[in-house]
Amino acid sequence: MKYILLFLIFASNLTAQAQISNAFILVGPKFNFNIGNGEHRFSGGLEASAWTFNNSQIPFGVDFGFEFERDRCRIYAELQTGALLGLSAGPVVELTRETQAIGFQSSVWAALFLGTDMRYRRINATNYFAPGFFFKVPVLNKGNLGFFQFH
Repeated sequence: MKYILLFLIFASNLTAQAQISNAFILVGPKFNFNIGNGEHRFSGGLEASAWTFNNSQIPFGVDFGFEFERDRCRIYAELQTGALLGLSAGPVVELTRETQAIGFQSSVWAALFLGTDMRYRRINATNYFAPGFFFKVPVLNKGNLGFFQFH
């Protein structure tokens, strides 16, 4: 339970610090093939990301996600930056029927609305490599994103 509380404090702090002037929110499904600990497992989930630009026009954002695998559930939040190519990193909480664990994950991704990512995750001293793909649609748009104009 303490891991979940730490995760929620981290996630709420990220959203409180975001100043929304040019912003958009994307939501969609995410799928990964998790390789680690001698296992290969498929997972699927839902991810939402909020993006904004600061005065120097460097895009930054935060994403939140839920990911379900055969016998476990992961909840995560990541800081991210990038445009068509990007990086993200943040904490992940993994829940099973027997245990709760907190870990770290980071990703390198390429996307517009349809994308692919290469994720590294470390939980309980176990390393995972999780290539995946996702699709996101805008649900809130505010401002000018350069190649898209929103009102």
